[in-house]
Parts: sequence; C-alpha cells; structure tokens
Amino acid sequence: MKRKSLIFVILILTIILGGCKKDNTGQIVNGYTQIGELKLEQLQMPEVGEEIAVITTNMGVMKLRLFPDVAPMAVENFTTLAKEGFYDGIKITRIILDNLIQSGKHKDYGKGKSIFGDFFEDEFDENYVHITGAVGLTKFGGSSRHGSTFYIISQGGLKQDYIEMMRQMDEGGQSKDRIDAYEVLGGIPRLDGNYTIFAQVFYGIDTLMEINKVEMDPLNDAPIKDVVIETIEIVPFEGK
Repeated sequence: MKRKSLIFVILILTIILGGCKKDNTGQIVNGYTQIGELKLEQLQMPEVGEEIAVITTNMGVMKLRLFPDVAPMAVENFTTLAKEGFYDGIKITRIILDNLIQSGKHKDYGKGKSIFGDFFEDEFDENYVHITGAVGLTKFGGSSRHGSTFYIISQGGLKQDYIEMMRQMDEGGQSKDRIDAYEVLGGIPRLDGNYTIFAQVFYGIDTLMEINKVEMDPLNDAPIKDVVIETIEIVPFEGK
C-alpha cells in the first residue's frame, strides 16, 4: 500500500512539475527579448502601429522602440535622418567587448549631423537607463551637445555583489524596477544621468551581441572586419 502511495505521489509531482513553465526572462525567443515580470517601462513592447526603427546590418537585424516623449529632439533627429538615408552605409567603428557598439562617422559630416541647425542638449529621464539594448547619443568632448552618432549597450551581465550593493543603496526602493532590469539584462549603470537614452532594442539582442564580439584591430583602432549599417527604416510596428 505504501509503495502504491509513493508511486502516486511521484506521478502527481511529475505532472505538476512538467506543467510548470520555465522562467525565460532575459532570454531571446524568436529574436525577441523576454522581459517576464520586469516592470521597467523602457523594456515594454511597442504598441501595434507605433513607429519603430529597424536597423539592418550585414550581420543581422535589430528593432528599436523609440521614446519620443522622453527624448523628443533625439528621436526626431534620428528618425528624420534615417528616412533621408543618412545612416545607410555607415560602419560600426567602435566596439568595446562586453560594453557597447557605436556608429561611425558620415563621410560628409565628421562631427555628426543635427536637423535643428545646431547640436542639441541632453534629454534625461531617470527611468530610462543603460541596460543592455539601450540606445543613446554620444557627445562632443566634455560638452552636453548631441548629433547623429549613437551607441548601443551590449554588456553581458553584472556581478551579483554589484547588484546587491545597488539594492542596499536604493533608499526607499525607488529604483527597484531599474535594478531588477540590470540584474537580468546587464548594463552600465555608471553612465546613467550622463547620456541621452532615446530607444531600446526589443528584437535582435542576439545580433547586437554578435557584433559586440567582433575583434578590434589595435593598430588602426577599427574592427578587423566591416560591420555595416545597410539601412535604418522607420516603420509602424505590426506586432510579433
């Protein structure tokens, strides 16, 4: 009798455990980053019909959710230039392993381009941070002026003791959603509040990470093979 009861218990546990879905938060499924229960607004999927950016490179595709309410000038500059074909053919010329990738110079605009006639100022929001997949704008030297050159964070993961330190320093728990996102996706928290975040990669993080693995040639400070932005299209999001 005891044996039959034990077999029955094992059978029930097998059924229960077999029906449980494994948490895939942070993983890539069919190109999309799985955010699970992460609540950071930056990570949420775009609405159907919302304007997104599709970056096609010779190594794959990345899709970006744009943040016009957070960084209106940055988004307008980026989308306008993309529609004009400004980025077509520009190379990724800066790659820092486990850190970021960055677009290179335009042949006619060595310092980048602004559609506003002058380079524009920082646009910060404390809830939009440098997690992996965040897209930000570079600056000119020590200034706060921005143009067309952008970078994408590609950090593989933060150490757990660093995450715990962040939680201990988070008085009142105001940063919980941001820290949760950093814990799952990685990123570079020290950049927060210093650079404008205007978009987030929601599809193609695997492409981003492959680009980030391209080795740099120390002699000429360039990737050993060309990584080219073929096109950047601004299109309405049609859903997964």
